[in-house]
Amino acid sequence: MAEQDQDGTTSMIASRLPLLCRDCGHEWRKPVAAIRAQAVAVVATGACPDCGSALRRNNSIAGWWMCEQRGADAFRARPQDAPCAFQCFTE
Repeated sequence: MAEQDQDGTTSMIASRLPLLCRDCGHEWRKPVAAIRAQAVAVVATGACPDCGSALRRNNSIAGWWMCEQRGADAFRARPQDAPCAFQCFTE
């Protein structure tokens, strides 16, 4: 069942997290939205911002994108090249 959040968006899962940080009163959704928007922009380019290699989607978690040079040698596109640690989440 969808519920409407205070900011007018609709989510399928009602969050039990408070909208504001109890220590400082800062709204946590704005920074998360900015980080997500930045990740979507990077994925739209199709290239890793750290090393320039292509990005690939990891289907084990929704919205997980990583550099094709991330991980062990057996999983990288070019094992002879240096590894890269870039990853981001768009969902």
